[in-house]
Formats: sequence, structure tokens, C-alpha cells
Amino acid sequence: MFSPSDVKNIFALFPPQETSDFIPQFTLSSRGHGLVTLQFVQAQFRGRVTKSTERIPLSDLASELDIDQTLVDQLARNHPKLCLLSADRKHIISFDERDALRNTLSGLLSSGLVTKADFAKQYDVWLNSLDALLADQDGEVLSIDGYVCNRSYESAISEAIFSQVDQALKNVQTVNIKPEDLPNNPSTWFISRTLNQVLEKENFTSQFNIQESNGTISCTPKQLIESKRDATLNSLQSGALAYLDLQKFASDFPDFFPSFKDAVSHFQDLPNISVIDTFAVSEPWTAQIQQDCIRILEQEGSTLDVTEVIGSRLPPSIVETVASQSKDAIISALSQKPPGQRIIRVGHLILTETRRDGALDELATYATQGAHSQWQTHLNDPTTNTSAPDPKYSRDRIRDLIPPTGLVQRLLLATKPVDKALEETFYNTLAPLESANEADFATYWSDRCISRYNIYSTGLKAVSDPKVHDQLAQLLAAYTTKELIPDTLAKARAQRLVQSRRTRKNIARLSGVLETVDGVAGIATALDKFNKKQGVEAPGETTLVAAKRAMVEDMLRRLQKQKAVDGPVLFLTLVVVLFARQYDGVVYATGKFAPKLLKQLKGTLDKEQYEKVEAWKEAAKTNTLSAEDRADMVKMAEAGGD
Repeated sequence: MFSPSDVKNIFALFPPQETSDFIPQFTLSSRGHGLVTLQFVQAQFRGRVTKSTERIPLSDLASELDIDQTLVDQLARNHPKLCLLSADRKHIISFDERDALRNTLSGLLSSGLVTKADFAKQYDVWLNSLDALLADQDGEVLSIDGYVCNRSYESAISEAIFSQVDQALKNVQTVNIKPEDLPNNPSTWFISRTLNQVLEKENFTSQFNIQESNGTISCTPKQLIESKRDATLNSLQSGALAYLDLQKFASDFPDFFPSFKDAVSHFQDLPNISVIDTFAVSEPWTAQIQQDCIRILEQEGSTLDVTEVIGSRLPPSIVETVASQSKDAIISALSQKPPGQRIIRVGHLILTETRRDGALDELATYATQGAHSQWQTHLNDPTTNTSAPDPKYSRDRIRDLIPPTGLVQRLLLATKPVDKALEETFYNTLAPLESANEADFATYWSDRCISRYNIYSTGLKAVSDPKVHDQLAQLLAAYTTKELIPDTLAKARAQRLVQSRRTRKNIARLSGVLETVDGVAGIATALDKFNKKQGVEAPGETTLVAAKRAMVEDMLRRLQKQKAVDGPVLFLTLVVVLFARQYDGVVYATGKFAPKLLKQLKGTLDKEQYEKVEAWKEAAKTNTLSAEDRADMVKMAEAGGD
């Protein structure tokens, strides 16, 4: 007898012999007591598997056959139809269970899709063993990416889908294919796959637009899409539809417009359509809007906001553009109307020329009222402040006068041409008011200042003594700049004669010049320039004669009213009057110059008169003039020394 070690040594002497399935023809028993042949093992293996009514663990079978478990595993793999393995490949499924699985699988396959992975997991079957089961279905099984079904089921789905798409073509309507409407509720991907096969088989592919959303596959005949497209275009071109969103339109009809640019290009070539921004606008529709606007203007009013007529019927982003185009069209359409009925733009409104002219007249009235109001306020100013502001045009003041309903007026006022015209109206209204005030000032100024200064200047020229002349010239210059001109201007202001902008401006310049001039010559030059700028004419000879007469008469009245204590004033007045009687003009002098002027009068008075005057001079110094002396002085002054 051979010991186990002898058997192993003998087995090792055999050259390796393998069949085509790599199972050795001889193998040692697992306990090492002897050799067993492949034929014997396979017979024992087949007998055990076919007789078992329960799953057989591979490890138990290896022990029972007294062979290595690896060989048992290899035998099971090499006989897939004989042995179905569990998912973990550690158990052999019995024939009874295999038959039951085959029947279960057959039933499932006949009723719908089966997920191989789910079936294998549910029934604890190795996927390769499941493939062996499927191979028993006589070629009727269709396998697709881990799913299986009977070809008869696929045919049933195909027939159902064909029926729906065929009906959709005949009725030119969209069909929505849903899982619940098909046998056993197939998956959407399976429906899509089968649909594509049906469309390709029936040459329907080019006739449908396919869209999938939320598990539903929509099949729309392109004929229907084309008819909808054409119906939409017809509505747009006829004016039944106001506009189209080209971006949405392109997405709704991708078969005809692959991109937004393609849609824009297409619509730009179509008649009766304007492409604005991303929208196509119906020209007949806008034409009807324009007709509505014209009717409103002619029947209901003379002012219109086209954007209000359009309202919300167009997207907000293009309302202004369409409104602007419509305004131009309306203006052009009514351009042949008689004057006053033509249409113009004012801001965002369109209105008749008559309405525009009426609004302009109202604005002009406001400008005129504003000028009068400011002028009156200027006149009523209780102060005589030379820095008070001049009347000035202000658009804001005009705007404040416009009532809340005056939209047209406000829009017109906002335009530069109208604003400029109103400014011109304001100052044109102000001009005659200022001119009248300047004329009154000129009369007052000439009478109270210029005439007096000319008379004094003429009287100064008559003084023959150079020294006295120069002294009196300085005196006259001081009087003119410090009293005559300031007093005249103060009284003119008090009488509201210095209201004109030109008068105020020229007086300010004159005041500045008089602060720097020296002497009567400079004053005369400054006054001449002022008079020219102010438009004051030099007083004529007749005026000067009358003015001198008034000045002399005024001095005579004062002479008659003087008292004994006013001796020096009485004497000065007498001398000035006597000098005025003998020479041109009137000398402006103070009391200290009376004796010097008297010397020049010596040759014009007789001896007795001169002696009287000399006597009165001495009495005046001591304020001892009697009433008789004062009366005689008045008589001599009135007589002029005769």
C-alpha cells in the first residue's frame, strides 16, 4: 500500500496535463489518500448538484467530493447552465430554485423592463448566472445597458408609440408620450430609444420636433410648428399682434431659427415689421396707434402723450422708441394742415401749433407780469440802498407762476429758445419802465445839478483876480463833490428816480471817478461823461437863463428873510446878487470872499452906491445893520445896483 506521501510523490511525477478548460485530468483528493480523475469528479459533481433541493455551499461540496474548493469553484464556473451561483459566488442554486427563477424572470420580461442588477440583488444571483438564465429565453430577450425585456414587450411599446405619432401627423397636433400611458409604465429613456427607432423606421424623424420635460416626451409635427410660426408672423404683419420677443420666438422655433441672430436676420427682411432692440414690432399696429393719436388730437384735445396711448401694450424698453417714431409720423402726416392745426413736439408731448402758441403767450404774460412785479417791488423798496438787487429775469420765478395743470408751459420753459425768448420779453417789458424812470432822472438831474453847476462854473470864469479865482474854484469843487452831487442823488433816490439799471451803474461809476478827480476841470469832464452815458442833454441857453433867474430870485427871497444877526450872510448875498447882475453866471462863494468880489464890482457901481455897500460891509461884520440898512440892501439887490 502507498502512504499519503507516496501518493503525493507519484502525483508530482506526472507531467502537467490540462484540458481546454484548464481543469486537470487528475487531482489529489483533499485528504491526500489518493488520486481522482476529472471524469469521476465531474460525474460526482453533476449528480450532487442535480439532486440537491437547496442551495449548496461550495465549501460543503468540496468536502463531500474530497477535492479542493478551488476546483469546485472552477467546475461551477465552467458549467454555467448546470450551476447558478449566488451573488457572493459561495453557493450553488438548486435546480428547483433555478426553475423558479427562470419562471419569475420570464414573467417579468414579458411585462416590462427588468433591471439586471436589481433582479440579481433581490434574488441573490450572480450576474453571470443571470446571463445564463437569460440565455435560456430562446433569443427573445433584449438587453440594453443593464436592462432586459422581451422583444415582444419592445414591439408592444413600439406599436403604441407609432400609433400616437402617426395620429399626431394625421391630425397635425402635438402628442405627449408619458410612461403611464404605455404598457407597464416604461422608463423615459426606453420610451425615447423606442421612439427614435420608430421615427427612423417610418421615416418620420425629419417630420417631428421632439422635446422632453419632466418625464414627458412631446412630439410636435413640424408642419404644426410651421403653421404656428406662420400664423404668428401673419398676426404680426397684419397688426393683430403688436410685437414679438425675438429671443423667445427663436427658442420656441429652434428648427427654423437656430439662434437669436438668425431670427433677427429673418425678421429684418420681412415687410410690415420693424426690429427694435430684441423685439419685432408690427408696423400696421403702430400705424393704428398713430391714427388713434390723430383722432384724439382732432376730436378730444390739442395735447397728447403718445406713450400713454401705447400704455403697457409694448415692453417698457421700446415704448419710447416706438412713441418717438410715431410722433414723427404724426407730425409728417399733418404737415399739410393749415397753420395752427399742424402738430409739433414739445418734450414728450405732441400738440397743435395753436396750443403751443397759446402756451407761449401764457409764458410771455408771466414774463411780463414778472417784470412789472419786480419793478414795482423795486419802486416800493422803503430803503434807498444803492446795493439793492436790480430786477432780473429768472426761469425759476416763471416756473413758480405756472399752475399745476400747465405741463405744456413747463416743457416749453425747459427749452433754451423759449427761455431766451422769455428773457427777452422780460427785459423788453422792463425797458420802457426804466426809460421813463431815466427820463425823469435826467430832468431832475439837469435841473438840480447840471444847470446849477454850469451857472456856478460860468460865474467862476467872471472872477478876474487869479488868486481869488483859484480859491473859489477849489471851493466850488468841494461843494460840488460833497454837497451838490450827493444831495441831488439822495433826493433823486428818495423820489425813486434812481431805479434804472443803467442809472445805478453810471452813478456808481461817477461816484468812483469823483473820489479821484481834482478841481473843477476834472469834475466837468466826469459830469460830461456821465451825462453822455446816461443820455442827459446839456441845458440850453434859455434853460440856463431861467435857472439863473430862479437862483437870483431865491437869493432875494432869502435876503428879505434875513435878520440883523445874519449880517455876514446878508452882505454876502447882496454881493453875489450884484455880481450876478453884472456878469454871466453866479459865483459860488462864502462870506470871506464877499469883500474880494466887492472890489471887482467897484467899477460897476457909482460912488454913492459903493460907499453904501462899504458901510454895510463894516456893519455886517459887527451885526449892527439896522432895519433901514437891510431894506436898502434888498432894494439895491433888486435894482441890481441901478
